[in-house]
This record gives sequence, C-alpha cells and structure tokens, in this order.
Amino acid sequence: MDRGGGLGLKSAARRWANRTMQWLVTRSMRQGVRAHAEGRDAFLAYVERQRRMHYLTDAPILPMMEAEAVRVAGPGVLSSPPAPSEWFAPKSRKPRGHVFYVHGGSFVAERSPRITQLVARFAATAEAQVFAPSYRLAPEHPCPAAVDDIVAAWAWFLDQYPDEPVVALAESAGTAVLLSALQQAREKGLGLPAGIVLLSPWVDLSLQSWSVTAASLAGTTPYTMESLALVARFYLDGMSATDPLASPLFGSFEGFPPMLIHASKGDILYDDAVRLAEKVRDAGGDLTVRLWTDETHVWERMNTPKAKESILLAADFIRRRLDAALN
Repeated sequence: MDRGGGLGLKSAARRWANRTMQWLVTRSMRQGVRAHAEGRDAFLAYVERQRRMHYLTDAPILPMMEAEAVRVAGPGVLSSPPAPSEWFAPKSRKPRGHVFYVHGGSFVAERSPRITQLVARFAATAEAQVFAPSYRLAPEHPCPAAVDDIVAAWAWFLDQYPDEPVVALAESAGTAVLLSALQQAREKGLGLPAGIVLLSPWVDLSLQSWSVTAASLAGTTPYTMESLALVARFYLDGMSATDPLASPLFGSFEGFPPMLIHASKGDILYDDAVRLAEKVRDAGGDLTVRLWTDETHVWERMNTPKAKESILLAADFIRRRLDAALN
C-alpha cells in the first residue's frame, strides 16, 4: 500500500511538472509568434533572449566538466575549420581515436553548458578526443545552412586526419543535421565514420511520429507538438519538412556504418527513433537500439544513474568501433 501510494504521488508530481513546463514553453512560444508578427527586429530580439536563457539556465554545470575532460587544441598543426569548433580530451588518459560531435538545440541554439559537459563526459568515458564543430543557426540561417556547415567540417576533418578512426555522435536536433550531412557527404564521395551514435534522435520535422501527438496531448513530457512545430518552421523557412536535407528519415541509409540509437518511451520523439531504426534495417544496416522506459529527452545530459548508464553503454560502442578501426 505504501509503495503504491508513493509511486502514485511520484507519477502525479511528474505529470504536474510536465504540465507546468508545457505551460511555460507554450507561453514562450506565444511570445515568439507575437514577436514574429511585429517584424524581423522584434523577432530576432526575442530569439536572442531565448538563447541567453538557454545558456544561463545550465551555466552552473560548467565547473563539473573540468573534472572529467579538458578543452584542448587538436593534435598537430591546425588550419581553421570552416565553422567555429572546440576540442575535448580526457583528463586522465591519452585519447585513442576521435569522436565527431554535432550538438542539438532545436536548430536555434548553440551548445548549452549542460551539453558541453556531456561532450566532456564522452571524451573521458570513451577515451577519445572529441571534435565539436558549430553550425549556423535558424532563423537567421535556415536549412540547409547547418547541414552545409557540418558537411564542410566533416570534409575538413577527413582532410586533416585522413588516417584517424572516428565515430560520429549527436543528440536531439543535432541528429537531423548530422545524418543529413553524412547523406550529403556520401553523395560527394567523402568517407563515412566508423560508427554513428544517436541520442534521442529528431529526424522527422514533419512531426508524423505518433509519440509527438500522444505525448503532447497526454502531458507526459515537458515539450509540446506546437513547440516542435514552431522551431521546425524557423529552421525550414519554406523548405518541405520531408526534404531529406531537413529530415534525414526520408533520405537513404545505404552504405552507412554500424549505428547505435538510445531512446526512451518517455520522450516525445520516441517514435522518431523507432521509425529511424526501421529505415536503417530496411537498408540492411548494422544497428543496435536500446530503449529506456521512463526517461526524458536526452536524459544523458542529467547527472543521474540512468544517464551514466546510457553514456557508459554508448562510450563502449564508440570504443569498440574505434579499436576495430585502429586494428
């Protein structure tokens, strides 16, 4: 009886927290719609305010990053990559191989401090050097600007380190940018990474996944279908939502390397992961999918046991792919 009551209270508290966050997100989105109607200057001012809040909310997490990894210059003599970038290396071990990391942020925000910490944790746990390029953001630079930047960064990396094994890693909206960029890179005749790791992937900007509708209406996540639709609109700027440049789910995965997907049934984008897995399997791809039951979107950014578990499992996949390429 006590245990059941405790679980009921916990569930009720989670629903209340989700509904509260949905209200806050919707309130912010309404401000964005009003700013958009007022004109470009008002709208860009709104976007800048939201980016500052996105950063400041996570700012206290940065000191924790330095305990696990350090930001470093790349090995050897570097020319400037085509987009701003950072490098991360484990603090206590010599890195072996590279990770090419593409951050999320709903296509409109830079890498947050909490995601920066996540990048550092992957560098430490996978014992690899992480190259984390940035890309131009919407709405100032709609699709395919972000994809173009990551294609250019990938080409630069391959040119600088042609013999270095590398695994690609992305979360959330970064998965759409990364996968579209790799589809474009393949068409240009560029090499592909030794493996791909995707965390809570968002790969369909047309929002056809059932979980997007169901979770939004049920209030089981902090996010809503409307909020996803709004940032997708900023990113697309008139482009079709089913264009593979924006939504790689509708592109081809022929010839892609082994892929690992981590997703949760508690995430509004859960069915994006399921549909992506089906598409990769239809292409004959080597695929591993791990599903959690009740975690939030990109829960790896949190300092919880389930976050650590997911990072350890993903880092093990990265390490095995890098070691196979090194040998």
